[in-house]
Amino acid sequence: MIENHKIYSYADPFWGNGHTAAPAGEDLAKHWNWLKAQTGNTHPGALVPFGWVSVLPFSGAYPTGYGRNGASSDGVTPQISDRPAAFGFTHFHPSGTGFLGEFYNYFLIQPSVYGSDTTHISEMTNEYAIPGYYSAELVDYGVKFELTASKFAALHRYHFADSRAKITVDSFQIGLKIPINLYRESIFNVHCVNCGSNWCEGFITAQGVEIFFALNVSGSITRQAIFNGVMEFDLNSKEAESVIAFSLVSTAEARQRAEEAKTIGFDKTVDNTKAQWENMLSRIKTDFTDELDSKIFYSALYHSMIKPADAGYCYTDFQTMWDIYRTQLPLMMFVAPEKSRDMLLSMLETSKRLGNFPNGFMMSVNYNRHDMQATALAVYTLCDGFFRNLLTKEEYPALKAALKAEFAHADLSGKSPTHILDLAGAAHAAYQAAILCDDAEFAAEMKDFSKSWRKAYDENTGLLIKDAIYYEGTNWNYSFRPHVDMAERIALAGGKENFEKLLDKFFGFGCTDNYDCVRPMIDDRFEGMNNESDMETPAAYLWCGRADKQAKIHDVIRKYMFLDGVGGCPGNNDSGGLSSWYVLSCLGLYPLTGTQYCLLTSPKVNRAEMTVANDRQLVIEVDRETPEAIYPAGYEFNGKTFDAPFIPIAELLQGGTLKFTLKTKPENGSVIPDWL
Repeated sequence: MIENHKIYSYADPFWGNGHTAAPAGEDLAKHWNWLKAQTGNTHPGALVPFGWVSVLPFSGAYPTGYGRNGASSDGVTPQISDRPAAFGFTHFHPSGTGFLGEFYNYFLIQPSVYGSDTTHISEMTNEYAIPGYYSAELVDYGVKFELTASKFAALHRYHFADSRAKITVDSFQIGLKIPINLYRESIFNVHCVNCGSNWCEGFITAQGVEIFFALNVSGSITRQAIFNGVMEFDLNSKEAESVIAFSLVSTAEARQRAEEAKTIGFDKTVDNTKAQWENMLSRIKTDFTDELDSKIFYSALYHSMIKPADAGYCYTDFQTMWDIYRTQLPLMMFVAPEKSRDMLLSMLETSKRLGNFPNGFMMSVNYNRHDMQATALAVYTLCDGFFRNLLTKEEYPALKAALKAEFAHADLSGKSPTHILDLAGAAHAAYQAAILCDDAEFAAEMKDFSKSWRKAYDENTGLLIKDAIYYEGTNWNYSFRPHVDMAERIALAGGKENFEKLLDKFFGFGCTDNYDCVRPMIDDRFEGMNNESDMETPAAYLWCGRADKQAKIHDVIRKYMFLDGVGGCPGNNDSGGLSSWYVLSCLGLYPLTGTQYCLLTSPKVNRAEMTVANDRQLVIEVDRETPEAIYPAGYEFNGKTFDAPFIPIAELLQGGTLKFTLKTKPENGSVIPDWL
């Protein structure tokens, strides 16, 4: 078991920043679809767990503002530069996403020695990052810099090659520098004022949202000026520091936060930030056979703890709810229950304020720009929180109001059949919550509503309707989503045997095709965690009584799709959606969103200790017949043996020991879940 003080060092902020490095597919993986962008789109910026403020070197690249990637939504990602380079560094960043329309990157800070041309990008060398800290050198600007962050502030330290230096802060900076079609991000209002020696403060209006700031520069300042939203500080010193803090409420609050950060100081902030990451990452302690697996696991866990962001009075940056509601948010509820409760209360308040909870909630007033992506996803997350007692029965009236708001907002006109499944699953989740609160009338309404899933399928094929719009995939990618009335859904496909044949075709079991390229793009095939749209489909095998095939798929994904280093993520990490899937898979757990159950898969860990609600310990132990054994052959929880590959989440949250027995070869069929 890894000791606490070592966990921190296993997490790599650079994980997933570059091209996917997965080798040519082997086993089932060689038959999987590589349609989507072949990069994680993560960033190595400094921030605290679920922190609002991040700080990161800015090249203007896609999609985080960091690195060398050009715009790409499929295939190999083009490069915009042959070397690491940056203009300085910016604040607030998406994480692992693709084209969302808002890319943040506010307040470009450029430190340089006198005479540097900061209109041209500087070569960047000696990059180094650990969770919460980043450093590098801007060669052409003559400066080495260090970055760290607290919840509401970013702190910067500069080491200049010459004592004649300058720090420039551009408050009009927003978004990316590379050209993207239909990209129109802009700042409409900037108000900056001098507030005394070494201080500037004010606000910007970006995407309709007012962001208040306060900036302090410490050093031998010879001149301070503001012109058209650009703040300049001339220095006569080789060393300097700055602090910039933010608020969504007022300039006074931003100033208070900046003064607090300045008082704490750079070094202490680094220590505090490191301690926060150490505490959060160590909520899951693991034992792997190979140390490399520990690096991949904790790098994935780190990138699962960046979004959503706690902005102080609300949680924001649910940038891609359609990714995170299935894996990242359920994982967050396991390992960060206190933060999760705050998040859920924030969601309830946001729903009350806006009339629904957007699919892509960010710092933007364009709230419903992602309505075409999915429907009523907040219902799943709010009900998941209720099933875990993170929302109480006393809060049921507010929960019910939010659920009803989601259903009232839903509009299926012109939408994909996947939206029908979204609504049916959401109604089933709401039904369960209503039953637990003895709300018979609402429960009956939701139960009837949940039957609407049938409208999405073609009875002749057993798949979703083919001639329709599907986002990031085909009707195949979405046809095997576990949902309410699974027995009826399988009967619609011609019965269990035929349903399994469809699954086998989708995953490539028995496929003998050869391909001319390393990563083929094959329609109607599993995306192998290159994308999120079918990440839950391996679980469909459980309704065929084939836990062994689910285990096989998890094993192949972990072997051939997730690696260490900058190329370690097989596709857009999507706010932690893919990395959370990997973490849960290694633990042998898959909490099925919108239900009260956790599916059991095939763990990669030898042993794990997870701190869950009320600091209880959930211990996972694995008994393998051989080192290669992956096939489930029974389970035990707190001394009670069982054969079913699922367990109520409420039981897991009480703590105890969950044991998996794994065999080298599959044995008998598995128990079919009867609760969907």
